[in-house]
Amino acid sequence: MNDDDSLHGRDKRSSVIIRANIVVAGMRLERRVRNLSLHGACIDNQNDLIVGATVYVSMGTLDDLAAEVMWANPRLAGLRFTLPIDLEAARRPRGTGTVASAGWMRDVDSAYRIRGGPAR
Repeated sequence: MNDDDSLHGRDKRSSVIIRANIVVAGMRLERRVRNLSLHGACIDNQNDLIVGATVYVSMGTLDDLAAEVMWANPRLAGLRFTLPIDLEAARRPRGTGTVASAGWMRDVDSAYRIRGGPAR
């Protein structure tokens, strides 16, 4: 956290490049998150996010995080999340969940699995 952040009570920000889906006014937009904190994010803007708008952000393994657009210019926008987020989950690539280690699901993607029968 730099001195400016501590003076203004802002959360520590981490520089990131994370792909996110943003839903605003019924439109689904794909954007890059540039920096991230527990309570907010700076994202790419294509001059379609306006101050005061409520948006829903999905990134990493997190879905539909409610946020308000706090500031915006033609290139970037600042979001403030309604609730603190799990930073680790926000950075985690999609599809990185629990892996089956037993039963038929363990071999579901095996090239040697015989359809309708057990894996060999």
